[in-house]
Amino acid sequence: MNRFALALAAAIVAISLPPRANAQTPDSAPVSVTSEGRVTEWVYGERIPAVRGLPFSAKVELETVSQLQDGTQITHKTYNLDARDSAGRTHNEMRNWITAEGEEPKLTRIELYDPATRTRTDLFPLTKLARQWVIGGAAQATPVAGTAKPETTREEIGTDSLEGLPVKGTRVTQTYATGALGNDRPLTIVTEYWYAAELRLNLLTKRTDPRYGVQTVRVTELQRQEPEASLFAIGEGYKVVQEAGPTQVAQGPGATDERASTENAATSAAGPSGGALAGIARPGVAGVTVPACVYCPNPSFTDAARAAKFNGSVVLQVVVTADGRAENISVVRKAGYGLEQNAIETVKKWQFRPARGPDGDPVATVVPIEVTFRIK
Repeated sequence: MNRFALALAAAIVAISLPPRANAQTPDSAPVSVTSEGRVTEWVYGERIPAVRGLPFSAKVELETVSQLQDGTQITHKTYNLDARDSAGRTHNEMRNWITAEGEEPKLTRIELYDPATRTRTDLFPLTKLARQWVIGGAAQATPVAGTAKPETTREEIGTDSLEGLPVKGTRVTQTYATGALGNDRPLTIVTEYWYAAELRLNLLTKRTDPRYGVQTVRVTELQRQEPEASLFAIGEGYKVVQEAGPTQVAQGPGATDERASTENAATSAAGPSGGALAGIARPGVAGVTVPACVYCPNPSFTDAARAAKFNGSVVLQVVVTADGRAENISVVRKAGYGLEQNAIETVKKWQFRPARGPDGDPVATVVPIEVTFRIK
């Protein structure tokens, strides 16, 4: 059992499949690049614009391949089933990584969006909970000071055919200068997108990042016909919770408890604040989505906490930047035994899927994160 939980839930989270960022916009560009020329730190899955008149359903295969310094190669795979109907409604899934050959990955989350009502619904099959809210207007967010900005170039790399559709290739190259990310030499990240204009989808995305390896998202088993209506509906047995917007940082797949058990601490962390955080977006406000941790190492115990067999948590306030890093970390709720510093140092190492504004671009957000320490 893992020893931590993320944000407003007291569940122990098994981090696995990096969840996707959904684009609830009427259109989509072939490459997801922010106004600052950056692409996000991780590839999360297929981005489906809510376009009317272009129905489809497909299997989306995700793979990440990384190589350790000793030459060991680590490969993780999973898949999702995604769809869009003629009304522009979208269905996006999130599943755990496949850990054994022939295993079916566990479905942990389904994101639904209806552009007619601007309603977003997040379904959690493991707990039969449906969180639902209406996407608001444009978010006002201020870039986080000190965020490293790479030199970015974009080039067209030709045309091809995937799943029977013509696609156009684009390569985005980012180079971070020496020292920008603590690197002792220039760091280059290359992402290729193969875009099908007929469906307004990237059918293949391949990202090569020396820190994380090669990440691939590929659309397969594409069906260009009307999907079943049930894919866009809340199933039987779900408890529907109406909200102004998400009240927690989205957890990694494997989380089974979506209830807010630390509401008071979270309200303090996510509520209005002055100074440098005043202009940073809040999840659930004006259509801003929630960030999610995609690389979340466990925190370590101090000797004093282990001797006391302490079980508890530290709640932090964190700015998750538009490129998925944790900055401006402060303690909202202490646990004692020196665990606050351990929690801070751990979260500094985490990588996030950043939140997105209603235009689909990544934005910095200030969020509460609960780091739970539990003796096995």
